[in-house]
Amino acid sequence: MKTSTISAALAALALASGLVLSPTTLRAAPAAPAAAPAPPAPELAERVSAKLGELRTLADGGDYGGALVLVDGLLSTAAPESFDLAFLSQLKGQLLLNLNRYASAIAPLETSLQLGERHSFFDTAGTLNTLHTLSQLYFQEAVETADPGLRHRYYGLAHERIRRWLALSPRPTAEAQLYAASILYSDATRDPARADLEKIRLALADAEASLQLRARPDEQAWVLIVAALQQLGKVRESVDFLELLVDRKPDSALYWQQLFASCSSLASESANPREADRWHLRALLTVERAQQHGHLSGAQDHFNIIALLTSLRQYDQAAALLEKGLAGGTIENTRRNWELLSFSWQQQHDNDRAIDVLRRAIRALPEDSELEVALARLYYARDQPAEACEHLRNAVTRGKLERPGQAWFFLAYVAYELRRFDDAARWAETAAAQPDVQKDDITRLTQAIREALQEAAAAPGKSAT
Repeated sequence: MKTSTISAALAALALASGLVLSPTTLRAAPAAPAAAPAPPAPELAERVSAKLGELRTLADGGDYGGALVLVDGLLSTAAPESFDLAFLSQLKGQLLLNLNRYASAIAPLETSLQLGERHSFFDTAGTLNTLHTLSQLYFQEAVETADPGLRHRYYGLAHERIRRWLALSPRPTAEAQLYAASILYSDATRDPARADLEKIRLALADAEASLQLRARPDEQAWVLIVAALQQLGKVRESVDFLELLVDRKPDSALYWQQLFASCSSLASESANPREADRWHLRALLTVERAQQHGHLSGAQDHFNIIALLTSLRQYDQAAALLEKGLAGGTIENTRRNWELLSFSWQQQHDNDRAIDVLRRAIRALPEDSELEVALARLYYARDQPAEACEHLRNAVTRGKLERPGQAWFFLAYVAYELRRFDDAARWAETAAAQPDVQKDDITRLTQAIREALQEAAAAPGKSAT
């Protein structure tokens, strides 16, 4: 925390209390013209006044520790409720700040503030300065403590002091208004699992009020407004402020990421297909705009574009980008991406290309048995059970399937359709031993195979192969 030198603090404190310091004397400042006579300025005891020169010498030499010892000695004999006590407490607080003993500075500054307010020892400027300093000190204590109860208490004290500052100040500033909002928001979200929504609403109001005090809106106010709106579930409203942020700072990757995530969230949550399309399109345009500034250009971002095109049913564009990305390495060589490319061709009613994609995927990822299952499904859908059976056998032979029971069941069923009843019976038995198979399904299939075998055995000259 930045603090003034002790000499400057002495001068500021003297002015705040209506006093003027000189190296050897202490006298009342000239009264400002006023309609009514000013109250008499408070006076320091002679023993305190006599030590001001020594204090200045210590401070100018950077001996804040020595100055603190001297002030503590004077404080030990200061009368309760006296101007000496208020003045010396303020001075002690400033010395402790210069020594970076921030937590220790709170008590003497509070003493000075309370005495000053009770007895009008200091002018408005001095009181405002102490209130602002105390608010910052409490805020720092809140940030640094690990005790949730203390953190809440310190945030409350920090906010109370800055609210008093705002009420007392003849010209409240946007910075102070935003600072008050940040304290409320920090307190409200100190436990992310149980955010205090009412305090977040108050923080939002303060942040919005700060915008009215500046000719050019503050970026940090927009950031806090976005955070508050999203905490309140008002993602749609937050998008407008995120647009302002990316317009103000197009070089910020974080703002583009937040805008994209918000648009995507609104698309996924919309129950109205047309509304979902609108947000998908806006998310897509966000990525394209961000890429013009060098952001959102990683492998996942390229995939996001393809996923959005798929959501918007632009399958030809999605397929073209997938083909290019898989060939050039901008799209990861994963099963998900190959299956999405195959799906894109299926949606364009080009099953030959869809099958070709999965064949290429198997060559690219020879250990991935799930691709064999996916290809088998395509062949089966095209009424090519023999080809489906071949790829299902490849899948179960390689193993490492996510749902082995389903693969074995499918294989047994296809074999049954091909009238390969002995194979079907053997594979159905293997399927039945898998934990993921549906028991009712395998029971019905096993019964059908058994009956088919019995019929085949009863028919003369026929084999149940």
